[in-house]
Amino acid sequence: MFGNLFEEDDEGFSPAPSGGKVAKGKDAEPPPLRGNIRLSGIKNQGGTCYLNSLLQTLLFTPEFREELFRLGPEELGCLADKDKPEAKVRVIPLELQKLFVQMLLVDQQTASTTSLTDSFGWTSSEESSQQDVQELNRILFSALESSLVGTSGSNLIHRLYHGTVINQIVCKDCGNISERQEDFLDLTVSVRGVCGLEEALWNMFVEEELFEGNNLYRCSQCNCLVRAAKSAKLRKLPPFLTVSLLRFNFDFTKCERYKETGRYSFPQTISLKPFCEQTERPDSEFTYELFSVIIHKGGCYGGHYHVYINDIDHLGHWEAPDEESKPKVQKKEVKVCEPVLEKEDPLSVLIAILSQEEAKSVLVDQLGQKLMDKIGISWNKKFRKQYGPIGKFLQNHSDVFMLLANGTRVTLKAASPAPGPEPSPTSPSADPSPHQPGKTWNRSLQTVPTGST
Repeated sequence: MFGNLFEEDDEGFSPAPSGGKVAKGKDAEPPPLRGNIRLSGIKNQGGTCYLNSLLQTLLFTPEFREELFRLGPEELGCLADKDKPEAKVRVIPLELQKLFVQMLLVDQQTASTTSLTDSFGWTSSEESSQQDVQELNRILFSALESSLVGTSGSNLIHRLYHGTVINQIVCKDCGNISERQEDFLDLTVSVRGVCGLEEALWNMFVEEELFEGNNLYRCSQCNCLVRAAKSAKLRKLPPFLTVSLLRFNFDFTKCERYKETGRYSFPQTISLKPFCEQTERPDSEFTYELFSVIIHKGGCYGGHYHVYINDIDHLGHWEAPDEESKPKVQKKEVKVCEPVLEKEDPLSVLIAILSQEEAKSVLVDQLGQKLMDKIGISWNKKFRKQYGPIGKFLQNHSDVFMLLANGTRVTLKAASPAPGPEPSPTSPSADPSPHQPGKTWNRSLQTVPTGST
């Protein structure tokens, strides 16, 4: 699918090509100047928007960019010698350096990736066919690692993006622990049945899977079927955490692919401390800030990728919109009486939390933590089994709660009913409101660096 991206000869060196391509058509025309914004885009070769989004993310990642530029011709060779049979030239990192230099220094609106994709061994059909950005990310990293073997950058990808997960199964009878460690360059999380990243991570690394009843575990110590608990924890965190969302699934009943199109939220900052095996280090070592989000718009058989990136190094020149031209709307103050807290009633607890907030609104992703601080137990343990995810609970009570900012914040409506006993979801009196999805994220690749500003 990605051509002979791995097919470089010994020690990651590229073979000498038989001939070069001559730029034709639009590639032969000089692109217009980039103007005030000081940034360069990348030409779409027909279906390479997924590649372009990933390349822009890597360019704006200071540590990756600087490590790549530290590699000189004494280690990588020279592109001018790539046609010489005796020359050993590491074409992929050299072409990536060349592309980054063009995007940073050449005064043009767009740069071409033709030379880079030629170094991958792509054909015209692969350049015009859209593929999955998560798979490309893994293949590109693997190709770079192979190309950089024997250089000072041989551990570049491993050092910046590598993490480990430890899976454990604990025997309930003898306490024997069976462990298996997994490496990852990107963390794949579920979308189906969850409303956000934190809930998905909680399900992966906090909740335990029990082996009991007809589903027992064979313990090597007891040498028989026993009750056991399976869990997973993050053992090693990478400096840059890439999260891939499982938006695309397969319906075995209809025998066709489909995508999950519901709203999926993730915070600007997140602490992974609750999901880690070792928690004795400072809190700052577990905290990540959102750096980039790659978005796919369209269906599971096609669409378009684009990316939002935090310009940490201020490479571009950004101008704020003219605020004075926007009409100012005066907001009416809404007074909500503080209700009596009933810890067994989730509606009462959430209303009490929002009533006591100075801003009268809370980020949906932070609501679970505030609930735990309020009643001393998490939503998942206290209410999830009966009422479902907290995000779905808010949507089902649209007469009480109002979702703002594309569903990322929640506040109380002007006339919220006094909290009473919460009906069971299976009770005839329960009348959940229809699901109101916010912005659709069809495929998000989040690269979250530690300590960025």
